[in-house]
Amino acid sequence: MTSHVEERAEQLEAMTRRLIGMVAAEAEAVRAHRLSAANADWDEKERLVHAWRIEVSHIKADPTLLAGLSPASKDRLRESSRELERVLSAHASALAASKDVTEGLVRSIASELAAVRSAPAGYGRTGGINAGPNRQASGLAVNAKA
Repeated sequence: MTSHVEERAEQLEAMTRRLIGMVAAEAEAVRAHRLSAANADWDEKERLVHAWRIEVSHIKADPTLLAGLSPASKDRLRESSRELERVLSAHASALAASKDVTEGLVRSIASELAAVRSAPAGYGRTGGINAGPNRQASGLAVNAKA
């Protein structure tokens, strides 16, 4: 039975290590503004995360699935779990920074376009309103949650 438990732990650790590598690579791509690279291996990530989540939920529901696990294997699982948490935290920070930059750019562009395209009419020297140059309607739509 112990070999089955050790094998299960090894598989869980292997999944965790693979996730660490994929999430770290994605976070680096986001930091480097290479969004197409951030979406690499999307299908594999999705399948791996799903399998990992199911395995962890089974173990949480029934801790005896890892009963008899060697202390060294327990330590490796704990360390890989901590590393996954660190990598996920770094990834979340990279995404938040990218989102802030993108939203700031969208707001700046929208403000500049609004200022340029809707300049107020002023009074001329004869007291009449100067219409200014004919401004075309804008087709710009801004989603503030970009």
